[in-house]
Amino acid sequence: MSHVPNDNPVGKNGGRVILWMIPRSISTAFTKCMSGIPGCEVWMEPFAFCQFALTELEKIGIKDEQLSYDGHEKEFQTAAEAMEKYFPQSNIFPDRLQFATIKKELEESTSKYVFVKDESIAMPTDQGRQFIPKGYQHAFLIRHPLLVYKSMRKAFFVQYQENGKLKSNETDESSFDFRPYAKEDGVDAVFQQHHDLWTYIRNHANSSPLVIDSSALLTNPAPVLREFCEAVGFPYSESLLHWSGSPEVAKSWKWAGDNMYKNEAFLGVAKYSTHFTPPAAVPAWEEVTDDVRELAEKAMPYYEDMLQQRPIE
Repeated sequence: MSHVPNDNPVGKNGGRVILWMIPRSISTAFTKCMSGIPGCEVWMEPFAFCQFALTELEKIGIKDEQLSYDGHEKEFQTAAEAMEKYFPQSNIFPDRLQFATIKKELEESTSKYVFVKDESIAMPTDQGRQFIPKGYQHAFLIRHPLLVYKSMRKAFFVQYQENGKLKSNETDESSFDFRPYAKEDGVDAVFQQHHDLWTYIRNHANSSPLVIDSSALLTNPAPVLREFCEAVGFPYSESLLHWSGSPEVAKSWKWAGDNMYKNEAFLGVAKYSTHFTPPAAVPAWEEVTDDVRELAEKAMPYYEDMLQQRPIE
């Protein structure tokens, strides 16, 4: 794990950190773990939902990360309603879909400890990155591309099946081609965007942001968590190695809408987790489906570069 200067030592000012991640990288289990820190305020992908809303706003002719909520309530309501089609059990909050609003709330938080889990794809441009809040440490969670895309393919199939968005010839998972869906949702480039944001943070915010390999975390959680907590100003204790299997803790997280913790397709396993389990073995390239292999091959150079900054072996 690369070192980050600790401006908020434990026992004094507390700590604040954004864990930038890619989908299917054990980030939700990490978030449940961090929820075990007394008084820790937890945010669930706030900027990712702002970026999602921006995508919906573009469909009605608006492309502006700086669009204010005041005076544009109707437009943000339209975006929220469109997003609810992907989260049918949720009621999206229009006033939590604007970049500047999230930045302000994060900077003005009075909590001693603040943990933000967010997706790198939420910050694809310098225009959007101006909304990265000040006063936060940064960490990047990585995972082998074959494991990411294999897991993502399965989750997307379940979600699109539930929402009736599969093509007529995709009658089961074996006939599902993830590539066009990945391109449409922008997840075909998540590793490149993860690497781009990592580079930006190194150049503009912190020269040595944390890089955590999920396999190392799952293999040796205690030393990785201890070093993470020490670096970002969080108190570490052995109690962080185990947590409740109930999904109720997710209700206390700050989401872009209510009931979002009920998303079984993407959170089903992690939200019932109780501890970090040994990592899955990386499959052989010839063992995965063609779509997973193609997506993973494009991602490998970005993953391998960041892997050089990985934590404890």
